[in-house]
Amino acid sequence: MHLRLLALLLFVQITILSQKDSKFGVPYSYCNWTNTSLNKGYVPTENDTCLFVVSTRNYNDTLKEFVDYDYDSTGTLKYFAVYFNHNQWIVVPYNSLTELLSTKKEFKNLVVFTEGLGKTFTSGVDRATQLMRLYSVDEIFFDWPTEKPYLKPGKNIKITCIEAPEIAKPFAAFIEDFQNYKAEHSEKFKTTTLLNHSMGNLLLMYDLQNDYLKNIHSNLFNNVIVNAACVNQKNHKIWLDKLSFSNNIYLTINDKDRNLRGARILFKARQLGESPQPEFCKNVTYVDFSEVLGIEHNYFLMQTVLIQKPYLKQFYADIFENKIPELHYPKTLIKKK
Repeated sequence: MHLRLLALLLFVQITILSQKDSKFGVPYSYCNWTNTSLNKGYVPTENDTCLFVVSTRNYNDTLKEFVDYDYDSTGTLKYFAVYFNHNQWIVVPYNSLTELLSTKKEFKNLVVFTEGLGKTFTSGVDRATQLMRLYSVDEIFFDWPTEKPYLKPGKNIKITCIEAPEIAKPFAAFIEDFQNYKAEHSEKFKTTTLLNHSMGNLLLMYDLQNDYLKNIHSNLFNNVIVNAACVNQKNHKIWLDKLSFSNNIYLTINDKDRNLRGARILFKARQLGESPQPEFCKNVTYVDFSEVLGIEHNYFLMQTVLIQKPYLKQFYADIFENKIPELHYPKTLIKKK
């Protein structure tokens, strides 16, 4: 019990620290409610960059903090265009995914991004903003509540795990809505990548286990990245083999990942992003970063790591551009089939 408590504290502390480190060298302030505002009539300027957000939170447009820390149990999705310029985030609400995506004439390389534990609305938007700026991509950020400041850390993790199977349903509905829009406006899209990070892979796992994505076409995404997955690796082949809507599936591994090692102790199970065990999926490329990474968990956004090891950034950049990434650096990446 004492060991599990230490693992819990480590898991939470490292999640917070690694998020802070990921902003090293980024020339803008942290997105918070002080510099975030809802403005239904906002007209974007030429220099604004736009992040699309699909949220599962409770929404009240009369409040400064217009979304809260809790899941909307009706499963109703909310749609926002977040325009950011330097230190200001201006949020414009829309009624549907179609209405939201129709505000853009065409997309460059598009990433559909889902985060893991410890995200409020503003911290999630901040991380999504970093991803856009680091890799020069367009992005739809799927926002689900994984941080409730009024709860103790242990309770936060417990609630996130309890809510994940339920939130997987609107996540699947969003993916199907995106499919419908893309089918009707295929000329607007180049490369599309689905990127689920850490506990964000719980949503993908439950969707596949329950066949919520059975109507998704085989070519919806060019690439899927199961990134540093904080889910039980046991029998992962059973559900991951059902992922049939992309030709290229990459699963990243770091056996020194401090967050996932903590999660292993906490959940009494090896984590998929730390130590997947046979039987492996034939349709998945297992990319092992263990020989080039230390204890990092958020390495795809950590400037300190990406500057020191530019091939890591190139790995993600290549995938986002629909290129086959380099998989055989000396003593680094291992492709398992």
